[in-house]
Amino acid sequence: MKIFKYVIMGCLAGVASSSYACTILEFGAENLLNPGQNTPEITFQEIEAFAVGFFPTRPIFTGTEPRFETGLKTPIDLTGFGYAGVHYAPGTSGNPTFNRGGSLVFYYIGRDACSFIFPQVGPGSDFSNGPITSVTLFFSEPISDAGASVVLFAIALGGVLLMIIYGALVRRASEVSLRRAFMHNKTR
Repeated sequence: MKIFKYVIMGCLAGVASSSYACTILEFGAENLLNPGQNTPEITFQEIEAFAVGFFPTRPIFTGTEPRFETGLKTPIDLTGFGYAGVHYAPGTSGNPTFNRGGSLVFYYIGRDACSFIFPQVGPGSDFSNGPITSVTLFFSEPISDAGASVVLFAIALGGVLLMIIYGALVRRASEVSLRRAFMHNKTR
């Protein structure tokens, strides 16, 4: 019985701590040919291109995006933002021809209010493994479902109508069977 109590307490602690979790998803990276490409405008264009169709929101470019270039080892408050672009300086990994300007890594930020410390070195492999140099945050707006709800509603309504028609046909067939059986018994 004590084990059961510990399991319940562990589950409750997990649920309680997960309610404060932050939803951050790395979804892409891009090498930069030169350091001058590390601008909010280019970061926005890359995030916009990579995020199409994957998330329920789209990034918004205002021209006044917060950009952090110092204090990157401390948590950054992500409340109200939907996307982040993180720049890493050129490192020792990847093709030096293609990442002379370092690499950009893109993050989707969920609706949860939280603070987050981004990785301090780039992802490596085909991308830069250099140190973090900047974080640019972008607001986002919901994407309308473009009629998907209407289509799903029409399919559901059609299914209900088919069930009603099928039920009426079965009812009628059973009534006809009963009449025939009754008539057959009367003729005997």
